[in-house]
Amino acid sequence: MRYAPQTRGWCRGALVALGALLAVAPRSMTAQQISVDELELNVLVPRGSHADPPAQVFHVTNAGATSARATITIQDWDRDEKGTNRFYDLNALPTSCGARVHVFPTVVQLAPKSSQTVRVTVDSVDKIHDRCYAILFIESPMMPGADKGVGVTYTLRYGVKLYVERDVPLTAQIENAELARNDSAAANGDTAARQVLLAFHNTGGRQTTTHGTLEIRRPDNSLAGKVDIPEFPTLPGATRRLGVPVPRLARGKYVLLALLDYNGTEIAAAQVELDVR
Repeated sequence: MRYAPQTRGWCRGALVALGALLAVAPRSMTAQQISVDELELNVLVPRGSHADPPAQVFHVTNAGATSARATITIQDWDRDEKGTNRFYDLNALPTSCGARVHVFPTVVQLAPKSSQTVRVTVDSVDKIHDRCYAILFIESPMMPGADKGVGVTYTLRYGVKLYVERDVPLTAQIENAELARNDSAAANGDTAARQVLLAFHNTGGRQTTTHGTLEIRRPDNSLAGKVDIPEFPTLPGATRRLGVPVPRLARGKYVLLALLDYNGTEIAAAQVELDVR
């Protein structure tokens, strides 16, 4: 996860994707760019184990021709019901890893064309109620823009997500499924556009990574079409709301069957009926 937060005086709660800034970023940005080789660290603790989880590592690299410096800070995070990341101060959430996460070093000094290993350790899960989450922000200092007349300054930071979870079974269900107007398609003039709204709830103690299909079946159970549902993650206890577009169909009655595979022992399923007139 890579972010390029704003100009001087930027707010930590407002992050802008790097791609949106590439067209206007000074050339010096690529010359002194810091990167990381891992964007997620997954600590899966065996059931019944009371030992501290094994250490995790990632590497910070300076690809530029001059020395570089980066600081590492820890924050809480989660996702909203549409899957957008949200960031908070440390210890703001019940699922926070808090002071149980230890990072070394927290300040990285990098010579040109060099890398530094960062070590991340976590206290025993007995102290974190079986799971916790954090995000490590690796941030380079504010740098002046290449054109002094513009007066632009920028900073570059990466987010490395940390998942600490017990190795427990994955469980989930579709809590609700309903037909609704597809507003995004309707905005393009498609008055017949519909979508199936799904509320997928992770009922277990580990993050699920889910993908699936929406099958469109006739009354005789023959298949009239299929829509792929791209992969999406959901934290334990969270609900993810999806809008699955329904393609144009000939007149008739249909059953729309949503099948979501979250890698558990079962497939989460729900259906709605559609009468095209």
